[in-house]
Amino acid sequence: MKEPVRKTKHPYLVGVAIACVVGGYFHLVSKEKKFPEPGPNLEYDISELLEIDEVETAFEETGQIVPDFDEAKALETDADGNLYISGKNTIAVFDRAGKETSRIAVDGTPTCLELAPNGQLLVGMGDHVLVLAPDRSPLATWTDLSERTHISAIAADEENVYLADGGSRIVLRVDYDGTVLGSFGKADEARDIPGLEAPSAHFDVAFDNDGQLWVVNPGRLGLERYRDNGDIVTTWYRPDVTRLDSFSGCCNPMQIAFNSKGRLITGEKGPVRIKIFEVTSGSFEELVVGSSAFHVPQQIGDLVVDSSDRILVLDPRKKAVRIFEQTRTDLARKEAAE
Repeated sequence: MKEPVRKTKHPYLVGVAIACVVGGYFHLVSKEKKFPEPGPNLEYDISELLEIDEVETAFEETGQIVPDFDEAKALETDADGNLYISGKNTIAVFDRAGKETSRIAVDGTPTCLELAPNGQLLVGMGDHVLVLAPDRSPLATWTDLSERTHISAIAADEENVYLADGGSRIVLRVDYDGTVLGSFGKADEARDIPGLEAPSAHFDVAFDNDGQLWVVNPGRLGLERYRDNGDIVTTWYRPDVTRLDSFSGCCNPMQIAFNSKGRLITGEKGPVRIKIFEVTSGSFEELVVGSSAFHVPQQIGDLVVDSSDRILVLDPRKKAVRIFEQTRTDLARKEAAE
């Protein structure tokens, strides 16, 4: 299913303007009052926007993992339920109970992590990728990837590695030697490709359970599925600030992951919401957790789903990884109101 895309001649200016308005609001409400209250006609009330996610859900927060290092940034999980958390100059490994079992020293703060099928750990370091062997010793470093490289996410299958490059606003396809085989995501009207828009550093990619590559188009508030050759297969976008089944802001969703049933888990910023969608159609299924669970100004760092379908969310305000699990089965999935 492809949906028509309404284009603007100045998408980045629109995104920056929206971000400034939202950022300005949260900056002001977080400071002590130094100015007189504005008149009624000038007050901006977003309470109704926050109220749309005040619904009962089948999920509860069941625990937290608090790493004892600075700048927690990225998450990854393995088939045994171990959790990898990157921070300043380190990657720590925690077991399912939340106990730290090992650490890997790195130079800098990783921006993203990906466990490849061959056992290698691919570590995005902004402008390059560090490759760690299955024993976690340094194996290789991939550099000179693009003109303005900023690796924000990695997805790997048996043959290819896909790098979400937020600096160049493209997805790079590389082999396991780090050789760039191609790229895609630039606007191409002849191939019906609208073009990836990434107004901020949050730009994610992930494989679904059938091995199909999904790419977030954050500036268009939706997702796109691609073939290896860069052809676009399907798209769906959900821009609507007033609906729970849609995405708001300048650039959402921030993060995506898939559970064992193949359902898409999305994480949004400002306000933070974790949701579940059917990925092929983009139909909303249910809310995991809403904005009331997060501090203002609201954001998340990363999101993964472990082998037990626990949803793990990196909350930079709490400096913790928060664990959400489905604890009720008696609730019907909640569709957004028409």
